[in-house]
Amino acid sequence: MIPSKKETFRFWFQLGWLSFGGPAGQISLMHKTLVEEKKWISEEKFSHALSYCMLLPGPEAQQLATYLGWILHGIRGGILAGLLFILPSFFLFCGIGIFYFYYGQVPYAISFLNGVKPAVLAIILLAFSNLAKKRIQSNGQKFCFLFTFLGMLFFSIPYPYLLLSSLSLGILSFFTSKKHSESFSNSSVSIGTSSGIIDLQTKLDQKREDSTLILKQISKVGSLGLILWILPILGILLFHTSGFRFWEELILFFTKTALLTFGGAYAILPTVADFAVAKVAWISNKEMLDGLSFGESTPGPLVMVLTFIGFLAGAHHYGNTIAGLFGLSITAYYTFLPSFVFILGGVGIVEKTKESQLLKHALNYVTACVCAVILFLGIYFAKSILFQEGTAEFDFRNFTDHIFWFPFLWTIVSLIFLKLKEEYSIFLIFFSGLFFLAADMIFYL
Repeated sequence: MIPSKKETFRFWFQLGWLSFGGPAGQISLMHKTLVEEKKWISEEKFSHALSYCMLLPGPEAQQLATYLGWILHGIRGGILAGLLFILPSFFLFCGIGIFYFYYGQVPYAISFLNGVKPAVLAIILLAFSNLAKKRIQSNGQKFCFLFTFLGMLFFSIPYPYLLLSSLSLGILSFFTSKKHSESFSNSSVSIGTSSGIIDLQTKLDQKREDSTLILKQISKVGSLGLILWILPILGILLFHTSGFRFWEELILFFTKTALLTFGGAYAILPTVADFAVAKVAWISNKEMLDGLSFGESTPGPLVMVLTFIGFLAGAHHYGNTIAGLFGLSITAYYTFLPSFVFILGGVGIVEKTKESQLLKHALNYVTACVCAVILFLGIYFAKSILFQEGTAEFDFRNFTDHIFWFPFLWTIVSLIFLKLKEEYSIFLIFFSGLFFLAADMIFYL
């Protein structure tokens, strides 16, 4: 069922405000709402889109929102979904940046955000369970899932290597499977007849035509992306020549960051911290850590923490929040521009590859890898909200000494609620935040 543009606008707007929990929580919420509850997207289309987005640099969840928006309503739908996914966190960081610059803290917000986290954790666990049941079926996929999960958990293997290994394993598995021999024999039989030769010629002509259209789309989106990348630089050069060196350095750094962010924001944050704190001294180490805590506590992609760095860089350099807001806007623009180009430029190719048995098989292995990443990030997220800081390793016999009981019990309540009332996941997130805020104000929890 294809929804109206008004319905999708409402959904993406709501999702932007409630997309807590990093990529695991955001992907889980999209799967739960779009696939399971509203049934706007099929399981196969969702997995295909997710696998492609996981292969790209940049924020996976925002790219997935853009892709799914494109599936529902074309290029305009993709742009709208991608923008609505990040705009709420953009405006939140504008407010956070101003408050932080003047007061060094943001009152009341943390209580609400702490309440949201247990509900998001419940959504992650439920979505992982549903996705894994449907998408991890063969022994090869199970092996791929375990290999990825154990590799991240015990050996800290970088995500891009695990992803590449999963893709390679999927390709190798295809060429040693029955699917390959069946598809090869079927094509051989069809080509062996006169009608088969005609069909083959028709297919080749169609593929040539499709390839031409796809190349036009890629060149069109790529050219537009390049123009959009250059325009702000020209504007700064023309109207603010004296400060061009600072803005040039900011733009080039965050463009490079956007193109190298494989494996989520956590993979690139050490590099960002080293550059922004140690090399150019845009911000202090404390400000970097505070920015990370804001990024983990607010809705939207975790890479939005980069906009906080951009805000403080501009505010410190010029001594006012107007420059800070411009720095935040420039950082957001150059962080997310490549993602829009990758999705809207590459989506035509990806959709045409749905018929390829080889790519289907390989992407199924990538999906197994993605499930492992969601579980790993879910555990990381759970550890940060359910256990005391500094208890990464503890004796389970003293389990009760380390756990935060209120969030733990609320996570269980949320799981039970979602099992009974699946369609109220967004309501649960909002209610949880208000409940914790009220409890904090009344009982000082």
